[in-house]
Amino acid sequence: MTPQNQLSVPALSAPAAPPGGEHRVEPTVRVFSAIEEIIECIVNTRQDLRAHDCDCAGESILSFHWQASEVDELSEQLDARLAEVDEPKIRRFEYDYESETVYLDIMGESTLHYQVQRRLRNYINSRIAQLLAMANDARIRDLLRSIEELGTADIKYESKIRKQPDASFGQAGTLPSLVCEVSKARQYIDSSDGKIQVALLIDIQYPGIKKAWVSLLAADDSSSSWVQHSDLFHDDDLDQQPAGQVALYLSDFVGLAPSMPAALCRPSTAEVAAGITTNPTIALTYERLGAIFRMARHLHSPTEFTMEAGDEEENPYEDAERRVAEAEQRVRQEEHIKAERRVAEAEHRVRQEERIEMERRMAEERTEMERRMNAEFERRIAAEIKRRVAEGRLKAE
Repeated sequence: MTPQNQLSVPALSAPAAPPGGEHRVEPTVRVFSAIEEIIECIVNTRQDLRAHDCDCAGESILSFHWQASEVDELSEQLDARLAEVDEPKIRRFEYDYESETVYLDIMGESTLHYQVQRRLRNYINSRIAQLLAMANDARIRDLLRSIEELGTADIKYESKIRKQPDASFGQAGTLPSLVCEVSKARQYIDSSDGKIQVALLIDIQYPGIKKAWVSLLAADDSSSSWVQHSDLFHDDDLDQQPAGQVALYLSDFVGLAPSMPAALCRPSTAEVAAGITTNPTIALTYERLGAIFRMARHLHSPTEFTMEAGDEEENPYEDAERRVAEAEQRVRQEEHIKAERRVAEAEHRVRQEERIEMERRMAEERTEMERRMNAEFERRIAAEIKRRVAEGRLKAE
């Protein structure tokens, strides 16, 4: 592990072991033959964890084997039976179809877990908003606008994967392209046939909460495998915290869309090996991750943990919202100017048309007046001639 690192280059042909190993308590796979046994175990385990005030991620996960064909029914029956015994529902129900193993997160979400995923989600959202405000290319703006935060909705795909991430991003109507997990993740890339492009993982040391790791799992189009990169980003025992960043690309959020410029796509392992690199769309620095971690654990246990100067982030949307508002104001001003110009042109055309129509009517009126005057003049002349002829006849007589 190097002091300066960017999680976008090293490649492994198979999943690497979790960094360190001491920071996660892996759940023991149990054996049950009836739902009532599972309910009893859930109730007893919850009581034990509450009695010891335990907030360890591994110990709140109950795992056991169950047939895949009965998983949906099991999920419904567990919630129904827990409600009957006045117990909260399962917070998270996941299933590994390969090993036919159920994973139940039976405790409520801790403040630490919630604050880490919330602040990470907010940071990513703010960066997307900033990119949208600064994008000049209409294609890029359309792609950025298409990114939806899909939250913690269940991910189910062809009896291969059933998981619930802490946060997810993608386009509406599809599996999320990027998922975020705090403390655990399995099968995202392989079990989704590559439809899930990237999994961003935050691992926290339990117990103690003194260390934190970041991992990035990415589908590799150049091979049938996927790549994983892991690194420590915070350790209370270090005088100087690790430096580095996690590189995220626009393709991680929307997949390889036809209109996607190559510069915004994640480089493949082959491209990296050939020295082909691109600047990330979003750089998630270890400094920002460390601040997120420290603020989250301070809120989790204010008397035990403190924050550092500069950890308290400003409103993550403020600058992005200001840029978006300015861009929208510019658009409104441009539209207003265009509208005023169109109105002025229309009024000018109307005035011209009205003037032409008025001149035409005036010309017609003048013509009609002249015709009437000429007719009257001719009538008077004819009458005068007739009068004089009559007078001449009278005199002749």
